Amino acid sequence: MPHYQYTAFNNKGQKVTDVIEANSPQSATQKLKSLGLYVREIREDSAKRDRALFPFLSNLLYRIKRKEAGIFARQLGTLLGAGIALNEALTDISDQTENPHLKKIIYEMKQQVIEGRSLSEAIHQHQNVFPPVYESMIRVGEATGNYEPTLKRLADLEERTEELKGRAITAMIYPAFMLVISVGVIFFLMTSVVPQLSDLFSGFKAELPLITRIVVGTSKFFTSFWYLMLLGIFGGIYAFIRYRKTPEGRNKTDKLIMRIPFFGGLLRRIQVGLFCRNMGILLESQVPLLDSLQIVCGTITNSIFVGEITLSIQQIKEGSSLRESLKHSVILPQMARGMIAAGESTDRLSELMIKAAEIMESEVDSAVKRMTQSLEPVMIVVLGGIVAVIMAAVMLPMYKMTEYIK
Repeated sequence: MPHYQYTAFNNKGQKVTDVIEANSPQSATQKLKSLGLYVREIREDSAKRDRALFPFLSNLLYRIKRKEAGIFARQLGTLLGAGIALNEALTDISDQTENPHLKKIIYEMKQQVIEGRSLSEAIHQHQNVFPPVYESMIRVGEATGNYEPTLKRLADLEERTEELKGRAITAMIYPAFMLVISVGVIFFLMTSVVPQLSDLFSGFKAELPLITRIVVGTSKFFTSFWYLMLLGIFGGIYAFIRYRKTPEGRNKTDKLIMRIPFFGGLLRRIQVGLFCRNMGILLESQVPLLDSLQIVCGTITNSIFVGEITLSIQQIKEGSSLRESLKHSVILPQMARGMIAAGESTDRLSELMIKAAEIMESEVDSAVKRMTQSLEPVMIVVLGGIVAVIMAAVMLPMYKMTEYIK
């Protein structure tokens, strides 16, 4: 059934903007009139159609951040814990939500709940916003009749995940900024400064130094074939993305990324932290072990780690324990494997998995600080060295010209 966006006024003259589900615009207008609303504007909501026709573009236009999903979980848990009925709680949250796309989704879930579906079934219809961990944990809350702790754990999980991703982004920003500045300075020197000096050197009959000839030749290449360089860069990026989408390419590039100094170790810690945090929260919410592993497998981006978890699931189905199935993992550090072994031995697996996640998150913070402190002098030395080479290429002929004039 289509959805319609409308603008209307109530009996008090207050403006109301929302979404309604109906068979046609006329049917939607009649529904609104029965609610005491005077319709000013009504039009079909095209979000669903756009998602089907333009999936990539719709991800940008109708994007809902995971942070907003976490806030929704916390609000819903608080309202349900206060004894408010589920459909009324969804109505209250919809009224408070500023993101119009999330508002529509909450409205749809409320309609499904009114029709008799469970919250987990309603969540399942919106997996592009709420990942499988939501459905599984809410299903456990429905079975126990206690939504509040489950939803609050989901909110905590989202907050921790966003914090961890934020640390990773922070670690990438500074090197990326320095790289852009370095490329910009070199491009300016090669396309603006060196060509002017090469014209000056062209009247110099003596042979130019080797370093000057190299820099001048590079400068001519920059000025004459800059469009080929840009095409090569973007083409290389496109080819890399396409190659990475293949199973073989993803596996090989993940192995390569893990070997990069600084970044490889940092990304490994982030993946392990996410794994341990998600597993701990799911097990604490009484989600079965195999279901937890399958859910967590969908949150991991490193294909090597995904393969290890998939193999672990197979071995557990055959009778192995979690610690035995992960003992040969190349991603999980010894500390995490030790925590898993201790957790299974003492029946405190969820608690120790969360503890392992806290340790890994602390190591991520330390790694980000070390990487930032180490990269700064390295980038300065590299940029300074390149500028020094260019300056030497310029100054040596000028010195020779001075000697020639004398």
